[in-house]
Amino acid sequence: MALIETSIKINATPEKIFSYVSSLDSLKNEYVVGVEADGPVKLGTKIKTKVKAMNGVENVITSEVIAYEVNKLFGTKTFAAPPASDVVSTYILEADGSGTKVTMQTEAVLVPAGMPSMPGMEDMMKKQMVAGYEAALAALKKKLEG
Repeated sequence: MALIETSIKINATPEKIFSYVSSLDSLKNEYVVGVEADGPVKLGTKIKTKVKAMNGVENVITSEVIAYEVNKLFGTKTFAAPPASDVVSTYILEADGSGTKVTMQTEAVLVPAGMPSMPGMEDMMKKQMVAGYEAALAALKKKLEG
């Protein structure tokens, strides 16, 4: 299992950031056509996210809140159908002067058993994921800093 991690400083309080990243609204984007939870978002909450691929096919992604420490930690485990593997994603919030250091961590099997692989493939996938998470954190910073 690979650990992918990146951080950014956001000029907002841990409370403001936690409120956003732990909300269902934070899951919405141009590909998400629906989000529902089996109750209030807290440890153990199951979340179903309906996404629409570019080819128009809709899929439902199921996840569960597995880390929930108000204003400090929010993590989910997303369940994947084989051959893909489950993914654990966590936001870690640390007060940092006038703002908050936000660390995004993901644990995933980048090349699941049975999938074709070639030398360097895992490193390439990891770099792509880090770039995507850096973009996501930059967008979060822009949204929360106004």
